[in-house]
Amino acid sequence: MSLADVVAPVLAAVRDRRPGTAPDGWRPVVQGAAGHVVGVRDLRGNDLVVKIYPGAPDTRLATEVLGLRLAAEVLPVPRVLLHGELADRSAGYVLMTRLPGVRWADVRSVIDPATGTALTQAAGRLLRRLHSVRGARFGDLLRPSHDTAWGRVTALRDTLLPAYVGAGGSSLLAGRVARFVETRRPAAESCSEPALCHDDFISGNLLLREGPDPALTGVVDLEGATWDDPMSDLAQTQVHVAFHAPADVTPLLEAYGVSAAQRPRLDLFTLLHRVRERTWVATDRPAGWERSAARLDALIAAAL
Repeated sequence: MSLADVVAPVLAAVRDRRPGTAPDGWRPVVQGAAGHVVGVRDLRGNDLVVKIYPGAPDTRLATEVLGLRLAAEVLPVPRVLLHGELADRSAGYVLMTRLPGVRWADVRSVIDPATGTALTQAAGRLLRRLHSVRGARFGDLLRPSHDTAWGRVTALRDTLLPAYVGAGGSSLLAGRVARFVETRRPAAESCSEPALCHDDFISGNLLLREGPDPALTGVVDLEGATWDDPMSDLAQTQVHVAFHAPADVTPLLEAYGVSAAQRPRLDLFTLLHRVRERTWVATDRPAGWERSAARLDALIAAAL
C-alpha cells in the first residue's frame, strides 16, 4: 500500500483518538527515510505532528517512541502524545508535539562560519547529555542483544564488511579493516556500559531558532536509536561534520569532552561509519557517487 493510501486513514485514526485534530498545512522541507511527517493542530491550538510509517509496522516506530521518552530526560525532543497502527496494519503512526525551529541542514548555506562552529560546539554538548542516559546491554533499543561492547563491535564488523564488498568495495581493504578492528579489541572492551545513542545526530535532525541569532532548539528523529558505545554516536557526528565543515571537528570533540582513553574507540567507530557510508553511497548512487565512494575508500585506507 502506498503512502497516499494511508495518510487519510491515519489522520482519521488520530482524530478519533484526539477529536478535533486536523492538518494545518505544515510540512518539513525534507521527509525522513522511514517516516512521513504531517503537521496538525488540535482544538486547543497546539501545533503537533503525525509521523506515519507506511507498510507493515516495524521496530522503528516503537524505537522512536521509547527513544523520545528516554531522551526527554535530558534533551529538548518532541513529546509523544499517542501512537498506534491502523486496524489492517497497513501503517503505524505517532502523534507528538511540534518543536519550534528549522532544520540546521536547510539553512546551513546562510550561516556564517563562526556561528556554525558555535552551533557545532552546542551540538557536542547536547550529545554528551544524551549519553548520560545509560542502559544495561548493547544493541537495538527494544531488544539489546550483546552483553559486551566487543560483542556489539564484532556484530557490526560482520555486517558492515560483507555489505561493503558486495557494494563494490575492495576485499583487500575489507580484510585490512577486519584486522584493524581486532587490534582495537582492548579499547572497545574498555566501554563497560552502553549509552542511549541517537545513531543519526546530524544537522538534518537538529532544529535551530530562526532569525539572526540561531541556536539549537531541539532534536528529532530517534527512529534508529540504540544502546551503544557513546563513541559510536560521536563518530557518526564527527564524520558528518568533517564532510561539511572540517575545521569544526576539533571544536566538536572539545565541546563533547573526549578523553585520551576514548580516542582509540572514536577512531575505531569513525572507520566503521565510513565503511557504512561508502556502502550506502555505492548502493543508493546519489549524484557524484563515484567520486564520493573513491574519497571514502581513500579515507578508510588512510586510517589503517
